[in-house]
Amino acid sequence: MIIKVFHLFLPVFVALEVIHLGNFDNFQMEYELDVFLHMQWYDVRLANNFSKPVRIMEKKIIDRIWKPDALFLNSKFSYFHVVTFPNFLMRIYPNGHVTYTVRVTLLPDCQMNFCNFPHDKQRCDLLISSIAHPKSVLEFRWASKQPIIFAKRVLLTDLRIQSIGTEQQCQIDEKLIPSSCLLLLFRLKREGARYIAEKYLPSVLAMVFSWVAPYVPYNYEEVRIITPITVLTSYLTSLDIWFVVIKAFTVLSLVESLAVMAYIKRGRAIEKQAQKAANEYEKDLLQSETKRIGRLYHRLDHFSRVFFPVAFICFVIFYAGIIVKRDEGQCVGN
Repeated sequence: MIIKVFHLFLPVFVALEVIHLGNFDNFQMEYELDVFLHMQWYDVRLANNFSKPVRIMEKKIIDRIWKPDALFLNSKFSYFHVVTFPNFLMRIYPNGHVTYTVRVTLLPDCQMNFCNFPHDKQRCDLLISSIAHPKSVLEFRWASKQPIIFAKRVLLTDLRIQSIGTEQQCQIDEKLIPSSCLLLLFRLKREGARYIAEKYLPSVLAMVFSWVAPYVPYNYEEVRIITPITVLTSYLTSLDIWFVVIKAFTVLSLVESLAVMAYIKRGRAIEKQAQKAANEYEKDLLQSETKRIGRLYHRLDHFSRVFFPVAFICFVIFYAGIIVKRDEGQCVGN
């Protein structure tokens, strides 16, 4: 028979020893947490005359003693460890003070926001509440000293921990949970260095390669058209704003190359007409038109050599100062 407690009010002090934290899944919106859950409370019925604490490791005995009904509200999947022995430990002190430790692996839900990816910051939490007792009967409290302990240094592949916070109340869909609830909050920031090497630099180099067209001699028009098209068939990633602008620059470079090619071909056609002119007056007119067209595509090339780098530098400043630092909440709302 399970021994139940019927105190008017029972505070339960909670601490977590983190063994493993990781596997933040951007697609499933979850992460993995392996912890020792430590709980302490007083049960006067368990007071005894022994001079030392009574240590209980047998799960059959522990199951017959009342324990707080801690529930991990936002965990999709949880399990206790039983290899090579059930990972449960209870100590009962002479004055009725009870400490209870259990190892559990959790898969909590974490709703991530990727508006500023790969410069995003994430908030992943863990909610611990009572499933059956109201706050007036049982209240979970974080331990006063070191409520969160890390057994070893946590190294994450794509994120780094900015800070860890604890709170005494929880909200789900902006509503307070009526029963006692503890909140453990991990504030995370994505490491952007890898994306600079893998995403930004290759895309910038590809775009700059498309700017070579205005410098190509006018008798190599095939190179002018091949250069931008090579970039247009390159990869796309989730860095939407960045790559949309990069592609826009590439398309503009392609349009500029097509315009210059059209002027060159028109100039050559008029030049051939000039050679077949019936008189000197008609020949002078055609040669004058050829020179005018030549000045046009020279000006277009000179303009492109200045416009593309200056416009791209302005975009980089805007991207780093505005896009990367925009409010993620407004982004989701929009």
